[in-house]
Amino acid sequence: MGVKPSDLAIHGGPKTRAQPLPPRRLFGVAELESVRAVFEEAWASGADFGYQGSFEQAYVEAFCRLQGGGRADAVASGTAAVWLALAALDLEPESDVVVSPVTDPGGVAPVLLQGHGLAVADAAPGSFNVGPEELERALTPRTRAAILTHAGGRPFDLEPVMEVAARRGVAVIEDCSQAHGALYKGRRVGTFGAAAVFSTMFSKAHATGGSGGLAYTRDESLYWRVRALADRGKPFRDAAFDPRDPRAFLFPALNLNLDEVSCAIGLSTLSRLEDTIERRLAVARWIDEGLAARSRAVSPVPALPGTAPSPFFHTVRVDERRLMVSKVDFAKAVQAEGIWINPDYRYVVAEWPWAAGRVRGKASTPNAAAFRDATFNVLFNERFTREDAEDVVRSILKVEEAYRAD
Repeated sequence: MGVKPSDLAIHGGPKTRAQPLPPRRLFGVAELESVRAVFEEAWASGADFGYQGSFEQAYVEAFCRLQGGGRADAVASGTAAVWLALAALDLEPESDVVVSPVTDPGGVAPVLLQGHGLAVADAAPGSFNVGPEELERALTPRTRAAILTHAGGRPFDLEPVMEVAARRGVAVIEDCSQAHGALYKGRRVGTFGAAAVFSTMFSKAHATGGSGGLAYTRDESLYWRVRALADRGKPFRDAAFDPRDPRAFLFPALNLNLDEVSCAIGLSTLSRLEDTIERRLAVARWIDEGLAARSRAVSPVPALPGTAPSPFFHTVRVDERRLMVSKVDFAKAVQAEGIWINPDYRYVVAEWPWAAGRVRGKASTPNAAAFRDATFNVLFNERFTREDAEDVVRSILKVEEAYRAD
């Protein structure tokens, strides 16, 4: 007798994964020692630590080496980085700005808060990420910029998207908040657009603590404008400026700086980023291999050719035709087996009432919605073992057997 619906954990049966999956432990002894070093340097100098000191300098230099050059400013959050990169472009008032169909509210709100028109591009078919044709259709005569997200750590198809943007005179800000270290044709994401933004909050591939972000660019003028915007309009480009004389400040601006302790943590976790990516890729590969060999209803979603993802979550596709339940109910049943699942990814911008009511032109993104409706996201971290990945696969197979329609 095979598995019956009553055998599933969601209906009271025993869980496939009885023990909790391994929680993330990004912040360890190395990070504690990094924080201690901030205090020791401050004590040795006789002055308290603040921001824009030696640890931030070392951190942003290490990050830019990873990117193959450029300049970066460590800031308070990924949302702050988006705000700064967009403001640094100095767009005409009420310009239109295109955003990705699937992204975080922090990648959308700065557009509206800076008084620009919001447009949403659809995804390429079979993806959460924008495609070139979809970007082209979202552009208007007033479009001056696009904030485009590498969702889930998978790069969007940069070359054709950037070609469309260049031809139409649109500055691209790459949102790499879920894609630290990912590669497109051997080149780091974030190095293709006018600027790039990274969230470094605690859940990201490398992190600076509870919150944080990076605004990155290869354009020196843009960098200095970001620096001024992040610190009350200070003219940092002028080495002789007096920070105690606000008469020399360039414009009104906020204080969005990151502190020295956070930068020390970021420097430490950044040193392990390559290893973190490799470990996450291995977990994703184990899950995909298990599903490809043994599942009839759930299948891997191949990465875009020529890319090397930096997985933030892992998306798998569900064939509802082979099941007696919906994708969402299937995913919730897998979740009940003790597996970390996001059954129904709700980061489709066009579905948010507060955003959709402000979109100029077409507010729907059918490709993005269709892909979300056919998939669910497996949540994991780099501490997962092969056995943990196998438990993910076994849970999916158990639920599939209970709910299969053929």
